Amino acid sequence: MRYRVAPGKLVAKGAESLVVGEQLAAEQAQESALYVSDKIDVTPRLALVLGLRYSFYQALGPRDVNQYGAGLPRTTGNITDTVRYGAGSTIATYHGPEYRASLKYALSDNSSVKASYNRTRQYISQLSNTASLSPTDTWKLSDAYIRPQVGDQVSVGYYRNFRRNTIETSVETYYKRMHDFVDYKSGAKLLLNHHLETDLINAEGKAYGVEFSIRKSTGKINGWLNYTYSRSLVRANAGTPAEQVNRGEYYPSNFDKPHDVTLAGNYRFSRRFSTSLNFNYSTGRPITLPLARYYVDDVPRVFYSDRNAYRVPDYYRVDFAMNIEGGHKAKKLAHSSWTLSVYNLTGRRNPYSVYFKSEGGQIRGYQLSIFGQPIPTVTYNFKF
Repeated sequence: MRYRVAPGKLVAKGAESLVVGEQLAAEQAQESALYVSDKIDVTPRLALVLGLRYSFYQALGPRDVNQYGAGLPRTTGNITDTVRYGAGSTIATYHGPEYRASLKYALSDNSSVKASYNRTRQYISQLSNTASLSPTDTWKLSDAYIRPQVGDQVSVGYYRNFRRNTIETSVETYYKRMHDFVDYKSGAKLLLNHHLETDLINAEGKAYGVEFSIRKSTGKINGWLNYTYSRSLVRANAGTPAEQVNRGEYYPSNFDKPHDVTLAGNYRFSRRFSTSLNFNYSTGRPITLPLARYYVDDVPRVFYSDRNAYRVPDYYRVDFAMNIEGGHKAKKLAHSSWTLSVYNLTGRRNPYSVYFKSEGGQIRGYQLSIFGQPIPTVTYNFKF
């Protein structure tokens, strides 16, 4: 795989703009891997799958790489030199094994237990700015300063079917440890940063959870219900105090949403008429809030809460649809159907983003919602 990331650019809009345009240099890298696996039927009830994947990664030029004083924090004041790497030259190399192991044991004809272990390496990371009018994601490739993320995950699940396999149920739990999770320092600048490594840190993380699922696939009433409880936590406790977040304690990552519920139900009145109802609920994502304003030498400053100490309002949405199919004559030239649906039936104003503005010496928070009202649609389908 070949990666090419354009970190961003600033362009003046119009000849009278006071903006001075700038553009960050593109980042390039390549990833290779060898993979082998085998399925072993130990007994009629027990099956094993064993695999090994070895990945190899190279960060490539052209690129200018800053050099920092030995033993000193990565700050702009500690830059001692800049090394120019030509096109195709190797800036940094990472490689290592990724293990795969899973087993399935059939307890009976309609129940089984599954367990697995996986190690993964991730060479591209997503950094999210969540406290802005339009949340922005920044993609960062591993390089000489940003090491790839390595994760180890174990999971165990129990699966059972009922009523001649028409109802499927399962419960599964997992635990994952992450090393060199990429996060940013407090007060970091993520956009148009020519030395982004000075604001990034390699942290550690853990994630765990349990998922319950039930699915009915046949009959007039069918659908599924999933509930997941999961946590995703990060800890930045290495390096200098400036590189520590929340005093080196664990804090929720931007992906931490403890509760998630998904319900999809269908009811068929007849061969031509059916309805469907979808319901989604999840805990609001974490956010860092400004708590107060203060002054240092007559310069206004903002005091923020601990990283991700608060959450935006919870998310939920209900969608409803009615399907009307045409006749079922076998020799028809085309088979058609109509779908009448309403997206966000309850008109819930789910937050797309929560942002803050300084107005009259006070910090005020605002919530931006997209599709904060019911949206009806009409769809015509045909196949031939």
